[in-house]
Amino acid sequence: MVVKKWKQLALVMLVLALVTVTACSKDNNGEKASNSPSDSPSANASASSSSTTAKQTVPDGPTGKYDPPIELTTVRSVNAGVKFQAGDSLDSNVWTKDFESVLGIKVINKWKVSDQQYQNKMAVTMASGDLPDFMLVDAQQFQILVQAGTIADLTDVYAKYASELTKKSIEEGGGLRLKASTVNGKIMGIPADGGGRDDAHSIYIRTDWLKNVGLEPPKTMDDVIKIATAFTKNDPDKNGKNDTYGLSLDMSLFNGWSGLEGFFNGYHAYPFNPTKGTGTNLNFVKGADGKAAWADVQPEVKTALGKLQELFKAGAIYPEFSVIDGIKSGELVTSNKVGMAFGAFWVPTWPINNMKKDLPGSDWGIYPIVSADDKPVMAQSTGGLPSKYYVVSKESKHPEAPFILLNRYVDKLFSNFDQAYHSVDADGVNYAFHMYPPINGSFAEKNQDAAYAVQDAINSKDPSKLDTEQKQYYDQVEKYRAGDLSLWAAEKLWAPGGSFDVIGQYKKENRIFQSVFTGNPTPTMVAKGPSLRDEEVRTFTSIIMGAKPLDYFDEWVTKWMDSGGKDILDEVNSSGQIQ
Repeated sequence: MVVKKWKQLALVMLVLALVTVTACSKDNNGEKASNSPSDSPSANASASSSSTTAKQTVPDGPTGKYDPPIELTTVRSVNAGVKFQAGDSLDSNVWTKDFESVLGIKVINKWKVSDQQYQNKMAVTMASGDLPDFMLVDAQQFQILVQAGTIADLTDVYAKYASELTKKSIEEGGGLRLKASTVNGKIMGIPADGGGRDDAHSIYIRTDWLKNVGLEPPKTMDDVIKIATAFTKNDPDKNGKNDTYGLSLDMSLFNGWSGLEGFFNGYHAYPFNPTKGTGTNLNFVKGADGKAAWADVQPEVKTALGKLQELFKAGAIYPEFSVIDGIKSGELVTSNKVGMAFGAFWVPTWPINNMKKDLPGSDWGIYPIVSADDKPVMAQSTGGLPSKYYVVSKESKHPEAPFILLNRYVDKLFSNFDQAYHSVDADGVNYAFHMYPPINGSFAEKNQDAAYAVQDAINSKDPSKLDTEQKQYYDQVEKYRAGDLSLWAAEKLWAPGGSFDVIGQYKKENRIFQSVFTGNPTPTMVAKGPSLRDEEVRTFTSIIMGAKPLDYFDEWVTKWMDSGGKDILDEVNSSGQIQ
């Protein structure tokens, strides 16, 4: 019944999307938008490869050339910030010319719209049934296309035509990207993002304040509480005033800056539902019955909320946190008011990047999250699941061709770096060549690998093995150590003891938690996720601030189950995508 309901809801969502987009497809004067398929010069191009002949030569593996050339259709979003040199466009540039000359693939854009319009335009295309050979879709559209049976099963194509480098890029980081692209044992898409685990939190602590209050870096969550309290009550800035706070927090609750993920993780809790998020990017844990359970309603979350309530009552959290955003919480920290925060690897680049230079005597240490007991602590990551996929039409005559394109892109950018088409600056304009291709890939562990390489070079005092990018980071660290305080962030990113050093420890010790549900948002998540998210935000905020008693958490859990939570769990557990 759940699966049947899912399919029905998918159809309903598609129809609703079509109605919404059709209403928005006219400009302010009610005229037809000029970017419809019929207005495109390529509108009459075949929706599938059209230049085949009886003597067509097709690559027999990841590399090779089509002879005669084929035409492969797609659709594109246009980022307003992407600039083109004279004569270049998304239709014709260094990459499209390379694909045509080296691979024998002429890519034709059936339509192009701004990135703000792309999702709606794609909904119209999906509803029309006139799909290009391949296209980029979001997670919800991916699910709808899978249910509709209009995209190709790429399982065998992936095995034969994806190069080893392409497979490595898709399967790194525990293989979560590939799992998310696989439905009922079939690879149905090529993940366009995801795979990363660098969003796992570290603890950022003012080391000069630690010294001033006579404490050491934390080894347990009790130590975290003790430090936060001391930073509030023991005048850590030595100005003789009671004007500091121990723990940074703002209205987002979950975020790469001033988020609570790392704090919750210390109590073996893994909630995630940002205030400004979609309400569909959720964490699930495996229950005792082997089924998926929503992480946010587990008893460990209640325990952590109780500790946050205690900190708030002690004055260790800014009293107006519920109405300030990340910008404001960052300002509080950089104005010498807060001494500790949980956050992602990039925190040294903002907001604390200039404090060493601007506030003499100040400095920050970066530490791994710690456990409330003797059980190993897991740092949660929510960056592994893709939010976008490249999919191939079931009608395409060459479902392998997108992989041939992707192989070429990945090889040029990540294997033959010096021969790749990089961004160039000319006449004061940056031309981002890497954003031109109709398909692209990346390595989610690229930054981590660079950090390892830089750390090895620092320890050995030998940078000779570094590539161009890694050497740049190494040089920045050396300049900082020579006295250039403006490069403090480089030291805290790439050097031993930096954020990537901490995250690397999690990875090496297999201490990163990822949701057991590898699928895309279910119908009920999409329909009710935002309202359920808002109720969770109100509940958690009220409990932390003491406006609601801690036991209100149990009442909220019951309300969540009755308001759509049970349906979400049923859909998740019937999805076939529980790892």
